[in-house]
Amino acid sequence: MKRLITLFYAMLLGITTLIAQTLEFVDATGKVIANGSTVTINKLENNPDSPDFPKYMPSGIFARNVSNTPQHVILSCEIKNIKEGDIQVCFGESCDAWDEVGNYKTEEVLLKAKMSKGKSLDIKFVPEDDREDKAHCTVVLQLFTAKEEGGEWVTDKSGPSITLVFDETPTGIGTLNTDKTINYNIYSLDGRLIGKNLPSLQGLAKGTYIIQKINDKGVVSTEKKIVQ
Repeated sequence: MKRLITLFYAMLLGITTLIAQTLEFVDATGKVIANGSTVTINKLENNPDSPDFPKYMPSGIFARNVSNTPQHVILSCEIKNIKEGDIQVCFGESCDAWDEVGNYKTEEVLLKAKMSKGKSLDIKFVPEDDREDKAHCTVVLQLFTAKEEGGEWVTDKSGPSITLVFDETPTGIGTLNTDKTINYNIYSLDGRLIGKNLPSLQGLAKGTYIIQKINDKGVVSTEKKIVQ
């Protein structure tokens, strides 16, 4: 009996993993954004179709279904912190805008099977025009498969999760609450050292890097950064 129970849970874990792997976050070029990644965005843009619309920071993130069958999905948006702006999402038929910390979900969206590019999340951060400080927002995105219950669509199996950091500061890293000098060591994903003890991250080419923040005490933190 114990062996049967163990086998059952192993099969259940395998099914859950398979479901998670059929959904992906990708960038505008179709490159997969790995589960657990952090994407930092600090470029303010104008809407060419609406010049009077406030400048905003587009994410350029898409949701893609790579399975052989269409899937109903829901996007979860957990706002960890937000300052001097609001998050706007138009993933489904309607658009949502949030300006407070909280856990939000979009309506159900049907993703076609074997998508090549994916469907745009159309998620952007819009800083306030009359802001008194640099705008900032951190939001955790997660895809879920969706199912109908009582005539409503609800989340079912969990898929990939990524963190978006919208930040107006020049480096996109955010304000560091420390009086010590911060420098950066930059590595490629295969561990090759690209830059050592750099004063800033400005000038990085597009790509994915491992960034170490360091001060005179040693390594402060290590994170993955996608430069778009």
